[in-house]
Amino acid sequence: MKLFEAPEGRGPYGIAATPDGEVYFVSLAGSYLARIDRDGGEAEVIEPPTKNQGARRVWSDSQGRLWISEWNSGQVSMCDPRDRSWNAWRVPGDNPRVYAVYVDERDVVWLSDFGGNAIHAFDPRTEKFTTFPKSQEGADVRQINGRKGEVWLPESGADRLVVIRTDRTE
Repeated sequence: MKLFEAPEGRGPYGIAATPDGEVYFVSLAGSYLARIDRDGGEAEVIEPPTKNQGARRVWSDSQGRLWISEWNSGQVSMCDPRDRSWNAWRVPGDNPRVYAVYVDERDVVWLSDFGGNAIHAFDPRTEKFTTFPKSQEGADVRQINGRKGEVWLPESGADRLVVIRTDRTE
């Protein structure tokens, strides 16, 4: 095992690998994205355009673009590491608090929203959100995962698991 200091000294939070094997993480406290040099272990900070956005989680799509949930800004952002370009979209609702992010096999981006007590599916092709309200207040989905045709949501605040069958939502 090797240990490496986080750049800027604080807040490593979510981590993901791209299809080509690159490893990235986000910092909640530092509000940045970083790429880990797999040989030396050093991390290169990639500053997002939104300051103090509170990056919580990161997930790669099939093209290697990185999708980041932003707690403080209420946005989902996307960084394309190939050209370091960024885009961001505000999540629907009055006070979105975006926590978890997951990208399914269709490259649809799934987000949990503590502020709206909802799950949002964002289609990058149309730039439209579909919202799935939670049936119980304070569901608090902190991580999302899935497999082909399914998105799994552990509701830590409601003590239950939810599955959305995506082959039935189209």
